[in-house]
Amino acid sequence: MNMEELLYRYNPWWSGEFRAPGILRERYLSLLWEMKELPDVVLITGLRRVGKTTILYQLISRLLQGVEPRRVFYISLDNMALRDYTILDVVEEYRKVQKIKHREFVYLFLDEVHFKEDYDLQLKNLYDMGNVKVYASGSGSLEILMRSPYLTGRQRVVRVNPLDFREFVMFRMGEIGPEDAHLYPKLAEEYVKMGGMPEYVKTGDVNYLQSLLDSIVYRDIAGRYGIRSFENLMDILALVARSVGTPLSYRKISRVLGIHKDEVRKILHLFQLTSLLHVVERHGKVSERLVSPRKFYLGDTGFFAVLTDRVNLGAQVENAVYLKLRERGPVRYYYEAGGEVDFMVAETAYESKY
Repeated sequence: MNMEELLYRYNPWWSGEFRAPGILRERYLSLLWEMKELPDVVLITGLRRVGKTTILYQLISRLLQGVEPRRVFYISLDNMALRDYTILDVVEEYRKVQKIKHREFVYLFLDEVHFKEDYDLQLKNLYDMGNVKVYASGSGSLEILMRSPYLTGRQRVVRVNPLDFREFVMFRMGEIGPEDAHLYPKLAEEYVKMGGMPEYVKTGDVNYLQSLLDSIVYRDIAGRYGIRSFENLMDILALVARSVGTPLSYRKISRVLGIHKDEVRKILHLFQLTSLLHVVERHGKVSERLVSPRKFYLGDTGFFAVLTDRVNLGAQVENAVYLKLRERGPVRYYYEAGGEVDFMVAETAYESKY
């Protein structure tokens, strides 16, 4: 397959009509649409298969209502046919194929951008050359890119989360009118158990969820960061799943599993980079937060089903509550002698009970 054929396959709107796939996730589409007039590179990150690519296609579909199709370019940079091409090379090939001059404005949608070396510097180069709007998406390591000096002051970040309850209902049943409000309690319980990974919500296939988890742990963590013991990764993840809502110290995890404390710390940090885990520190002074045990929550409640056979519905509910609260800002837990509160957001306290 030559380059021109490959690019046309990724960009079907160049040669015909295009209809966006999936159910519209309007809260992300609206946010990304508002950013299209800004010069900044937009970085879209989140769990693997959380729906980032679908959202990009939905944004492209909306953009095509007022933009010439040849000025909209999408590419997935994990394609093996592109292994010898830099991001800049691929964009140059696109301009050649569509006969677009460098002074002509284009929209670039660069998916799986973290598969390319020096991608942060290359995105900066695209930004500096001008006449482009760049949307770049990827999993895990984009959290590192956000701290890159090359893109300081040149980036906006959008984190795509698993489906929230409203989106879950849309995926499962479509719109529900006031006359069917009696369905919500049962759907809420389903949501807590299934979580919000779009494909799993549609199919209910637990094997898909296991495959997804293996892919994140093997490909995004073990392979990329040189972790030799897959067993250590899974043991730590399973222990955290059984302990959601309970403060844990690195020392305790190390003692229970027989894994060196520094290795535990490193692995938990990598889980956070991939959005597989989230950490909640104790509310208080910095010195208190640093020495206090942390709470850990899964990036999606559906993962309980493949990490532990001792699923506590109350813990799943608490995990779901945390995932919603984190959209409002930094979350802490409160603990003082004789008193504990599950979550603090700013100065507001929240307690999860089921």
